[in-house]
Amino acid sequence: MRMSKSLHNLFTFGMGAAMLSMSVPAFADNQFDDLNQHEIVEAMGAGWNLGNTLEANSNGTPNETCWGNPETSPALMKLIKRSGFNTIRIPVSYLSKIGSAPDYKIDPTWLARVKEVIDMALAEDLYVITNIHGDGYHGVTGGWLLCDSPNQTEIKAKYKAFWKQIATEFKDYDEHLIFESMNEVFDGTYGPVNINYYNNINDYNQIFVETVRPISLNNAKRWLLIPGWNTDIDNTSESRGFKIPNDTYLDRSVIGKRLMISVHYYSPWDLCGDDTDAGVTRWGDDAWRKSQNKCTTYGQGANSESTMAGQFDKVKNWFTSQGYPVVVGEYGTVDKSAYDSENPTYTAYWTKTLCENARRIGAVPVLWDNGHLSTAKGFATINRTSNTVARTYITEAINEAFDQEIEIDTTTPKTKLELITSYIVNLTVKGAKENPKFKCQYADWSEVAKEVPNTASNYDVDLSPASKMDGLTNMGYLEYKNDSLYSFTVNKVTINGHEFTSPIVKKSLMAQSYKNALPNIWGKDAGEYLSDDGKAYLSITGNSISLLLNLEDDKSCIDAIEAVSANVISIDGGISILGAEGESIEVYSLLGTCVANTIATGYQTTIMLHSGAYVVKVGNKTYKAVVR
Repeated sequence: MRMSKSLHNLFTFGMGAAMLSMSVPAFADNQFDDLNQHEIVEAMGAGWNLGNTLEANSNGTPNETCWGNPETSPALMKLIKRSGFNTIRIPVSYLSKIGSAPDYKIDPTWLARVKEVIDMALAEDLYVITNIHGDGYHGVTGGWLLCDSPNQTEIKAKYKAFWKQIATEFKDYDEHLIFESMNEVFDGTYGPVNINYYNNINDYNQIFVETVRPISLNNAKRWLLIPGWNTDIDNTSESRGFKIPNDTYLDRSVIGKRLMISVHYYSPWDLCGDDTDAGVTRWGDDAWRKSQNKCTTYGQGANSESTMAGQFDKVKNWFTSQGYPVVVGEYGTVDKSAYDSENPTYTAYWTKTLCENARRIGAVPVLWDNGHLSTAKGFATINRTSNTVARTYITEAINEAFDQEIEIDTTTPKTKLELITSYIVNLTVKGAKENPKFKCQYADWSEVAKEVPNTASNYDVDLSPASKMDGLTNMGYLEYKNDSLYSFTVNKVTINGHEFTSPIVKKSLMAQSYKNALPNIWGKDAGEYLSDDGKAYLSITGNSISLLLNLEDDKSCIDAIEAVSANVISIDGGISILGAEGESIEVYSLLGTCVANTIATGYQTTIMLHSGAYVVKVGNKTYKAVVR
């Protein structure tokens, strides 16, 4: 393993493959380390995906937080590095952020944010893979990189213009940055491969390589990542139509190849990705012998460890033995521990076995993480709200496969995610001329609606889900037809028996200027809100609302962890810090969110807070406070 190098030095270089540049880039070194096949695989190690984030979009417009994940932070990058990952894959969708012909200019604000996130990762000495992600999906509004579209001339011109801009923006970045040409592009059907459409994918890859290479000397030597048909292993083969691009503009000083091959691995799918299948929770030869009824319905062939090894042997024969490293750009399993308490043991074994196979044949495994915790779509290993490792058994399995010893902090936060089984809203309606409907929406986008009497007073509306859900995206709203003026008041919400009367919702709303529905009762204030009984929290981030059990069940008001000269006292709706003039004051939720940051300018500094538990730092000393 080579030593890490500083990423902040100034950088100048001479004549590139096609141009002379004297720029001073961010995160470039005074030397581009031209790593060969084995060196780059060793340096990249194990990887992690920043999924459902920069590739998230709303009706074709990319939006970093619209799929429920928080904005990416440097703290997250530090956690990724500290958890044993050396590589991060940053999927990015561009869609409506690409302008019209003939320039197809990328929106500079969006590109600046992409660059900012990449720079965060490079600052932690992570290798970064970035791509154009959702633009090739048939099911995404505005998807255009479609191999089965008849308009290939325009598509290829747009694709070339896109990569010219990306390659120019990052032209001076060193070997830590790797471009991936696209993601899971195919015709959207799972039948036999259409060779004409496959030829278009091959053309995209050829355009990608020919466009990126001549932009700068670094790009002329950079490792580039090439996918085949839907990144499927069997279909990324010459026999099915895959062609490795000609690398005509590769710098002549390079010895060996500088193209990587991208594949994904989610097999068997009923274990890895089907979160609705409660029956398939285990994998491996031992699982098949002991509990066949909990293994894949596709039989021992799909469940067999030799089957997984055989798939990796294919890419070894086709690519790694020929000088092309392989990146397993996505792999992973959803969390089915709610169905089977032994699921973590078997998915950890699946993960470890996959990583061992990757190391065996010279591939880089990059774990898929979409930020969703628990069963529903729960590919998350990292809790991005608290910046902690949620599924430690997955990271431990990866590090065991890579013979790495790391220390994972499992002590904070002392909370546990609980699936929602019951949700009741108590409200009062005044002045309505009809019986309105009250609706809420769960994380899987399912809605529950109930009619409410127009004279409701302290009325319980039971909006419990039909099955267990991992969270809400909408805590509820009233729907009505009449334009009359009326109001409703939310008195409290009760989730899984835990009552919340603190200001997690808009308490009173008037149906004054709303045509069809009153707005969402959720006030959209991110944070953690303690239940009245002190036994649970609501964690609110972006569009995601989750219930967390409070494992500490702390009933105290102010608990000094270390004695300090300042006094921290509880007041109605917050805390006051006494005798700390000139000291910095930081207040954090138990999930690690900074909710207040100030300097004490006088004897008494008052900070208003929602009810909940907080860590209060006064200078270099720490208190724990619970606000009721």
